[in-house]
Amino acid sequence: MVAVLSELYILEQKVSTLGVTRDSLNQIFAAMKGQVFEKSGVPDSVFSESLNYYVDHPQSLETIYTVLIDSLNLREQRLISSEVKK
Repeated sequence: MVAVLSELYILEQKVSTLGVTRDSLNQIFAAMKGQVFEKSGVPDSVFSESLNYYVDHPQSLETIYTVLIDSLNLREQRLISSEVKK
């Protein structure tokens, strides 16, 4: 769950920097998020069911988002570190 959410957030950020209209952003994101699910091996229907489950279990969802934030922060730190080394 965390890995897929992480990739979706990163994709959303990348798409948001394209400088196109919101409608176009939504279309691009919708087209590309299928690639995230394919790459992860998690069908979007399974992801949606899981997300619905966690919405009904907020303590578990909070744990997932805590791990997600930590994961994204670590990726950011690694990216910054690799840029500094260049």
